[in-house]
Amino acid sequence: MRYPRKVRSGLGDVLRMAQWLVALTSLIVCVAPPANAGPPGRRLSAPAFYDQAAPTIATVEFVQEFVSGGQRQQTRSWVDGVVISDDGLVLISGRVRFPQRSKGRLAGGSLPQLVSFSLHFADGREHQAEVVAFDDDLNLGVLRITDAEAGQTFPHVRFRDSFKGEIGAGLRTMTLYTESYGRTPVLGAATITAKLKTLDNVWSLSGVSTNLLGAPLWDERGAVVGVVAQVPMSPWAGRQLMPDLSGTIGLPHGHFADFLAACRQEDSRAPTKGSEPTVDKGEAGWLGVMFEPLGRKLAEHLGISPGGGVVLSRVVPGSPAEAAGLQALDILVEMDGDRIDVESESDSAPFAQKIRTYSPGQVVRFVRERASGQRSEVAVTLTQAPTSELHAERREDEAFELTVRELTLDTRLAHRLEPGATGVVVDGVTRAGWSGLAGLKRGMIIQRINKLEVTDLDSFTDAMSRVQQTTPAKVLFFVRFGKTTRFHVAEPDWTEGQDGNGG
Repeated sequence: MRYPRKVRSGLGDVLRMAQWLVALTSLIVCVAPPANAGPPGRRLSAPAFYDQAAPTIATVEFVQEFVSGGQRQQTRSWVDGVVISDDGLVLISGRVRFPQRSKGRLAGGSLPQLVSFSLHFADGREHQAEVVAFDDDLNLGVLRITDAEAGQTFPHVRFRDSFKGEIGAGLRTMTLYTESYGRTPVLGAATITAKLKTLDNVWSLSGVSTNLLGAPLWDERGAVVGVVAQVPMSPWAGRQLMPDLSGTIGLPHGHFADFLAACRQEDSRAPTKGSEPTVDKGEAGWLGVMFEPLGRKLAEHLGISPGGGVVLSRVVPGSPAEAAGLQALDILVEMDGDRIDVESESDSAPFAQKIRTYSPGQVVRFVRERASGQRSEVAVTLTQAPTSELHAERREDEAFELTVRELTLDTRLAHRLEPGATGVVVDGVTRAGWSGLAGLKRGMIIQRINKLEVTDLDSFTDAMSRVQQTTPAKVLFFVRFGKTTRFHVAEPDWTEGQDGNGG
């Protein structure tokens, strides 16, 4: 797959532009390191930095197919990728899984199917790639180059784990495209302005936009120490179609080293083209709460000891938390002897991720503090984390141009459904199809088709099979949407595609 003519440029043009940008950005990146940036060492000039970095970075062009606004369509977007092994593994941002708008913004719509990946390098090399795995909590993915010649090796980065990443330290990064998707290498400088508390050594960066997602980060001596990333901002965000993601952060290699090791093992199995497998990290523990950070002002107002914590905004019915006696508005300040150092939204997701590092059956001991200062210990036995919206099983009915997914816990919470509620969720619908003309929309929960109850995907499939066997003039869908219920009537034309010989 090629770039559009107005975007494509020859190697000479790219190199000339790169030389001009290197000369310009040398004023930015070749500055004296901050006093706390670490011990002095040999620093690469901007041209030398470009020569070292450019062969390892690819512009990853990806094509999605999804239903949006009732129509099935394809979109093409771009993200940075960095080659991490000589046999062609490429690290990218997990943002590619979500519906895209222009300039890389997230959009609404059904879960997109990843159709293809094309890698474009500054020196003119182009390769095709497929998915190896994604990690929900890190919001990162790994691709494998599929069209390498026998014995071919690739320039790649080698990560350094000893970088301390002190506040004020300078970093470098580079992208091969701009927001207008031009083939223009751009070097940039970033400064570590803060660290997220709950995940040690995750960096808040200044001077880095979402245009650089997936780009590697170099320290001032030319060692690769991490990548530009976005992480989920709530316990469910990394598992939803419309995730609430952080701003750009610097993710040190130590936080995703295990994921890369698992990907190398997964890469020994041939992935299916266009698939989105997720590395099996084992069963994840689940607490079953939603929470808010305990900021300093709130803690002071409530008379809670300073230092962070979480305020439970909701306890899921039937969850391990409910079984242990936790309630909404409880304040948790310690977990297994350590202070829950959560004082802002940016600390919330790492806390939820930490809970998922426990295995089902493990006991986690929390300290609950009341406004009076009274403390008590609560022991919670975790269970297996439930399936999420992003990973829900889906079924498609081609005749009605309708895709549904199983009813998962996060959807139940979003719709405030009672624990025993059943049905399937409309995940995609073509506006001009039979179901679209009937008024079905994404997010509706189908609970009955004609006189047949729909409790899960199998009963949905059985009901739709019955409809197509009997070919009724009207098909009645009983749906729930939020707190309301309604009927939608489809009037299928059973003669379509049958040369006039309808049943």
